[in-house]
Amino acid sequence: MIKWLLIASLTGSVASSLFILLRTKLASKYGGRWYYYASLMALALFVFPLHFNVSIHQPLFSFYEKQVQPDSTSAVIERTAAIGTSIPDQTASASTTAENQDFSILSVDQWILGIWMVGCLAMLYRYFSAYFRFKKQAIQSSPIDRVGDLNVVISDYVHSPMLIGFFKPTIVMPSANMNAEDYKLALQHEWVHYKQGDAWIKLMAVLVNCLHWFNPVSYLALANISEACEYAVDEQITKDLKTADKKRYSEMILHFASRSPVLNSNLALPKKQLYRRFSLIMKRNTGSKKTVLGIFLVVLIATVSIFSSSIVFAEKSKPLTEYSGGITTYYDPEKTLEKNVEFVLGKTATGISEQLYIDADGRKIGYFNRTEPYYQIAKHWKDKKSAANMINKTMSIEGHTVTVAFSERAKDYIDDKVIKQMIVNQITFELGYKDPKYKYNHNAFIKELMKRGVYVIEEVITPKQFTYSLSQKKSGAIAGHKMYTSYDKKIKITDIFNGKVKLPKTNLNAIGEINQAEEALAKQGVQLGASFVIKSGETLAIDMKELTDKMPTINFVIIDETTGKIEEAIFNASFTWSRHIYTPGKKEVNHSFKVVASGEEQDYAGLEIYTYKTGK
Repeated sequence: MIKWLLIASLTGSVASSLFILLRTKLASKYGGRWYYYASLMALALFVFPLHFNVSIHQPLFSFYEKQVQPDSTSAVIERTAAIGTSIPDQTASASTTAENQDFSILSVDQWILGIWMVGCLAMLYRYFSAYFRFKKQAIQSSPIDRVGDLNVVISDYVHSPMLIGFFKPTIVMPSANMNAEDYKLALQHEWVHYKQGDAWIKLMAVLVNCLHWFNPVSYLALANISEACEYAVDEQITKDLKTADKKRYSEMILHFASRSPVLNSNLALPKKQLYRRFSLIMKRNTGSKKTVLGIFLVVLIATVSIFSSSIVFAEKSKPLTEYSGGITTYYDPEKTLEKNVEFVLGKTATGISEQLYIDADGRKIGYFNRTEPYYQIAKHWKDKKSAANMINKTMSIEGHTVTVAFSERAKDYIDDKVIKQMIVNQITFELGYKDPKYKYNHNAFIKELMKRGVYVIEEVITPKQFTYSLSQKKSGAIAGHKMYTSYDKKIKITDIFNGKVKLPKTNLNAIGEINQAEEALAKQGVQLGASFVIKSGETLAIDMKELTDKMPTINFVIIDETTGKIEEAIFNASFTWSRHIYTPGKKEVNHSFKVVASGEEQDYAGLEIYTYKTGK
């Protein structure tokens, strides 16, 4: 929400400022009505910025929740879980109040969002309370006239003619002496406002101003819309009038020169605005090249929007490395080039495929590329004869021809841009790859694979299809993990922890036994949130939201405080956007638990821990 708000505020500000600075020239040369519509287009960017692909994957703001004890040494113990069946997504409806949360503190993001909401509500109250009070006073008298569907009333509370109301608007005239000609022109002016729907447009502008109350440009944009709609009305009324009649119309406007509330269409305006209006009324607009300029300004606004949001918010793309987005084909340095080629091209005879996650740029998700997963891919190389019955296409990469084959399960992705970019990324990276430890010619290796083999896309799995890898314990408890994405809904039962915490470095690398490592972690790590109870039908979830290059993996244990046993331990847990779950067995239900964590180095990590309804 904060990111969208800042991007929209920036793009709307840039576009609106452009039109405000060029207001006199644009309206004078191309007409008031055209300027009005162009200004509305700029205002719309405060709500619908033209550039949404902003590469922000880490929070704009963060709050360090609790500092913990000193460090020890790094963890290098791995534990693998058996691959099991999948369980459905977490979309159930259930909610209760959170348990004790001594450790949980609002993040800076939450504080900023709260302040913004308070400001927005205050602005809405300010505008609308003043408006409805004024409306009640202004239209309390009986109608004296009727224009089309609109009643006309006289009021002592207004000093210039105006249109008040949205669903049943009323024309309100001041209780001042005016001749019949001025009365007729004033009614015509307000009628055009009604036909243009200016009351609704100004309401939209006020709502935009309330959303962006913190941005000074939104106030200028609101005032500009009010002025631009007057240009459009003036142009509509005076387009066929002679010079003398235009002058008479201008004198009528000057007669009513005073201020009134922002939500009302009126004839009363500040001196500078009056001067601009009179200049436009008396000037004969050529209207030439409107279409060309309109297209130009649309393109300009789009360009400015894309440029501004990209420059300010886009995270600089890291260069491809083996651990940061780069994909390489395994090479055994103890074997010859030919043996490696034969092994890779014959590997699929046993049905083995490389499984990996990629992001929207076709980069492999890894320790140092912690972006949101876009696809899960199963791929491998295969000799050309074996892939003859598959759907084939060729690609030219770095001057080399690569044959790509798609299995029946992956055929729908043959023209997918992300898959294509993944292949380009991999081949380009492999052609220049040099193993930092072993000296062999990887360039020659990949060229032989392209010459004699086919790059096979076996399966493409979308985020909605991501499933859990599960393992069941003797007690009946189930543990598992999956990559989650923004598609995964969270309907929590108990909110245990959500924020950033400084994790200590625990001395695990010198410990050989898994049980010893678990005990060391339980003693040396930091508890995340308060203790909590997992009831029947509930599952505990631990979401990895933010890790660092210094600490790309962490360790944590789930401890049953009722029995004092460590029920689950995860060492070297890596990748943001990964979720670990634990469902207790029948004997552990309604026990009190806690989660203790540490890092391979001392640094901050962003985590979210909660319970949800099992099977949802």
